[in-house]
Amino acid sequence: MYHSLKPKNKKALLFRVCSFITILLSGLLLSLFEYNSELDLIPVLTSIKNHPESQRTPDTFAEDRSEDASKAELIYHDLDSFSFRYTKSTKKEKSFSGFYFPLEDIEIDFSNYDIIEIGINTNLARRIPINLSVQNKKETHQYIRQFIEIRKGQTLYNLPLNTFFTPSSWYNTNKVSQAEIPQQDLSLVEAISFESCQLLEAGIEDKFTINHLYLKKDLTLLYFIIILTTLVLIVVYKFIFDNPFKFNTQVVHVPIQRTQFEKTEKLGHKIITFLGENYSNPDFTLSDLTTEFRKNTNEISKIIREETKLTFPKYLNYLRIEEAKRILTSGNYKTVSEVGYIVGFNSPSNFIRVFKSQVGTSPKKFADDQMGNKEKEE
Repeated sequence: MYHSLKPKNKKALLFRVCSFITILLSGLLLSLFEYNSELDLIPVLTSIKNHPESQRTPDTFAEDRSEDASKAELIYHDLDSFSFRYTKSTKKEKSFSGFYFPLEDIEIDFSNYDIIEIGINTNLARRIPINLSVQNKKETHQYIRQFIEIRKGQTLYNLPLNTFFTPSSWYNTNKVSQAEIPQQDLSLVEAISFESCQLLEAGIEDKFTINHLYLKKDLTLLYFIIILTTLVLIVVYKFIFDNPFKFNTQVVHVPIQRTQFEKTEKLGHKIITFLGENYSNPDFTLSDLTTEFRKNTNEISKIIREETKLTFPKYLNYLRIEEAKRILTSGNYKTVSEVGYIVGFNSPSNFIRVFKSQVGTSPKKFADDQMGNKEKEE
C-alpha cells in the first residue's frame, strides 16, 4: 500500500532558503540601482556661487541690460533651496527674466539620466520655462526647454529629458535649420536656467522657490526585469526541489499481504504482492519477477512504476526500509546490523547508507529517537 506525501523536509527547506536568498539579493540589487539612479542638483548648483573669479558663477538675466529691463533676483537658502524674485518690465514688448547656473566646470552627464524631478512652490506663476544649454559645436549654444505647468495642490513635477525641445525662435534667431543641428547630446549640457512665468502680466512682482531638484534614471524596465527574473528563479527552484507534477510516493505499510488483492486479477497487484512477500530475500532481483510472471524486464519495470511511481530498486528499498523502521520502533532486535539483514540488505554499511538517504538519519539514531518518544509518552 502506498500514497502521496508532502515533499521531504530537506527539499522544502532548500526551496525556502534558495527563494529567500534570491529575494534578498534582488532587493539588494534594486536598492543598489536605486541608490545610484539619482543626483541631487541643489547642493551642486548652490556651490557654484563660490567659484573663483576666473570661472562663471550663477547670475540673472533679462530681455536686455537697459534700465527699463525686467528685474530679477536670485536668493539662496543655505544649500537646500533657492528662490527667484522678479518683475517683468512694462516697457518692453516681450519682457522676461530668469537665472542660470553654469555647468562647464561641473562633471554632470545628463545623458546618464532620464528625468528631471523638480519640487517648486510658487506665488502667482503658472507656467515656468526650464532650459538646458547644450554645446552643439556651432558658434552659439543651442538650448532645449520644457515647461513646469503648475497645478493646484501639486509641488513635485517630473519632466522627461527626451521631451525637451529647441524652440523654433532659436532656429530663426540663429538662422539655421533643424536639419543642420544634430540630435542634442545631453552629455554636453553647459548650463541650466529657469525663467519668469510666461502667463504672468508685466509689472507684477512674483516669486517661486525650488527646494527639490534631482536628475533620475527611469528604473521601471529594470524593476520589471529583476522582479520577473526573481519569480522565474523561484518557479525553477520549485521544480527542482518540489516538482508539483511529480508524485513523491513512499511505502507506508509493509509487508503487503496477499489478502489485500486476493479478489483481483490485475497483474500490477500481483507483482506488488509478490514484492511484499519476497523483499527480505537479499538476492531478490528483477529477474525473479520476469521469471515469475513471464514478462520481460521492460514490461515489469513499467508496471512497477505505474503502480508505485518508483523504479524497481527504489521501491524494493522502500519496502525494506519501512519494515526496518517498524522493527526498530518495536525494539524487538539485538543489533542494528541484524535488522538490516532481516529486511534483505547484504551488508550493514549498505543498510545504513540506504536508510540515511530515505529517512534522513541513521538507523541507530532513528531507534534512539523512537525509544525517547515512547519514554516521554509513558
